[in-house]
Amino acid sequence: MRLAVTGANGFVGRHVIGHAARAGWDAVGIVRSEAASRVVGEAGGRPALLTDPRFEGLPDVLEGAHAVVHLAQIGAERGGQTYDSVNVGLTERVLDACRLAGVPRIVYFSGLGVARYGKSRRSTNRYFLSKLAAETLVFRSGREGIVFRPSYVVGPGDAFVRASLAAMVAGEVERPGDGSYRMQPIFVEDVAALVLAAVERPGGAFPTVFDLVGPEALSYADLVDRLAGVAAAEGRPTTHRVREIPIPEADERARNGGYQGMLPDELDCLLCDEVADPAPLAALLGRPLTPLDETLAAAVRAA
Repeated sequence: MRLAVTGANGFVGRHVIGHAARAGWDAVGIVRSEAASRVVGEAGGRPALLTDPRFEGLPDVLEGAHAVVHLAQIGAERGGQTYDSVNVGLTERVLDACRLAGVPRIVYFSGLGVARYGKSRRSTNRYFLSKLAAETLVFRSGREGIVFRPSYVVGPGDAFVRASLAAMVAGEVERPGDGSYRMQPIFVEDVAALVLAAVERPGGAFPTVFDLVGPEALSYADLVDRLAGVAAAEGRPTTHRVREIPIPEADERARNGGYQGMLPDELDCLLCDEVADPAPLAALLGRPLTPLDETLAAAVRAA
């Protein structure tokens, strides 16, 4: 019962590793540094350190694995990394390694909005195009591919809650536009459980693509208010004001170095207003998804 995970030291990756290890899997976390190896070990997994940028030793690492969970990706092009080399090229190398090692199944994380590429302006950019290209590689690979298209994943250690709480403590939350664009946050522990459910389900089961969304869709403005309410109930100071920034100004700042750390494609993901039906996830999981307030409370307590 071996499960291999790329990007295993990331926010979602370490939760997947921990969940799989607790379920009795030999959870192998594929990482690039000693520091990342320690993260995998602390999560309960077995690190596999590959420092070669082309992952030349990957087939050996994947030998005997039932499935690969491919999480290693970038959400913006920084530090010389490109979507073509990482989101597309690395996916192609992982699939080649799966073929060589005889791994029958791959679980791939794409992006909510891929299905509306060319229909919605905020979902039509080079980031979403790279995820669409990678999905195509997965489905043409000869492996059994299962694709999750995530909305915002929230829970202990997530960046959104941590940054929002810091802004609330500082007294001001800056918001692009009126905040009417919708989000559908999902609990990271539900995500980990869903990944394992996808790995363990019978071959040939349908569907093979899941919109990875939480049980409740709400506007960004309402999400910030809900987070403030949950934080207050947890004893966190949340007296703050909301300062609205015109969206064209936020776009300009994103193009010129970053808006609140977000480059243009990352800001598009915030503003893209993508929601979906969570019912297929509940069916895959065999239970209801974790309610939003419980999700936010778990994240607040860990922040």
